[in-house]
Amino acid sequence: MPVGFLALVTASWHWLQSQLPPVWLTMLKIFASMYLGVYTLSFSLTRASATNGVDGKGMASKYAAGVWLASKKNNISKHYAEIFILKYSACWIGSVGVVLALEMFEWWGPWGYMVYCVGCAAPALLWPLLYPLKGDRALPMSQWYILKANLWIAAFSFIGNYWYTHYFYGILKANYTFEAHRLNDVPIALYFMTHAYFMFYHVLSNCLLRYVRSAYAPDAQRFVFQCAVVAAAAYSTAFMESLTICGFPYYKFEDVDMAYTLGSAFYGIYFLVSFPMFLRVDEDDTKPLMPHSQVFWESMGGGMLVLCLLDFVRLGLGADFVMKAGGH
Repeated sequence: MPVGFLALVTASWHWLQSQLPPVWLTMLKIFASMYLGVYTLSFSLTRASATNGVDGKGMASKYAAGVWLASKKNNISKHYAEIFILKYSACWIGSVGVVLALEMFEWWGPWGYMVYCVGCAAPALLWPLLYPLKGDRALPMSQWYILKANLWIAAFSFIGNYWYTHYFYGILKANYTFEAHRLNDVPIALYFMTHAYFMFYHVLSNCLLRYVRSAYAPDAQRFVFQCAVVAAAAYSTAFMESLTICGFPYYKFEDVDMAYTLGSAFYGIYFLVSFPMFLRVDEDDTKPLMPHSQVFWESMGGGMLVLCLLDFVRLGLGADFVMKAGGH
């Protein structure tokens, strides 16, 4: 049986090599190695013990049940905010699919891009202000998690567009070729679109990391596993965005293969820092809620750390970094 299985795997691999472009084989190796590593590390974990013999879902159990969303009982504002962000994200993601399928961007022009991208980002803030979320109706606005999430993501995404985009211009030879209003040679519309994307990504990362932390005992093995999960999620998120955006013809790379492999790792640096830092916002219900000032400065601090890491990579590659006032 093992010999037959090995022969099947070998034959399948040779077939894939004959059918897929080299870059896809490279990505397959990367993802297989990455997730095999995460899976292997999972065997070192110890299940967390249930509190008073009851898991997180109220069922009798020796072990705690992993939870995905913030506690509805102890962290109601964050609980309903995360649900709202997931539902709202489904709407704008669906609209992106329609836009790409119908190629609506071909007739937009600068103001068309602006209206659409602002329209995707604005509901994350305006809807909860106009129609307070279920978990916020009895709370003062200073305690609304949704406002803190918007603040954290707004600061981080602004830094990402204003600064980090130029590393893509200089190192990966990326280029936005559509006509647009620009700030520091980055289309202003994308500052808003990034807000929508990052709200979605970071709520998903909250759910993933919360599950790991709630399901497994806090020890060195869990810390290592969590680092591996963050790295895998960061690279996967970056790659999936690169893959999906390939349907948009006005964001180009000089070397598409390098954009998928090296570019995903480069972009993933953002999330190596931001995923665990964003989770910190009002996560520990045994501590006072995080004030808005701390939310802002933690986002700015995370942004500076990402900038340093990007520049360390640039130095390692021996590449120059130039920000041109008149455009790259």
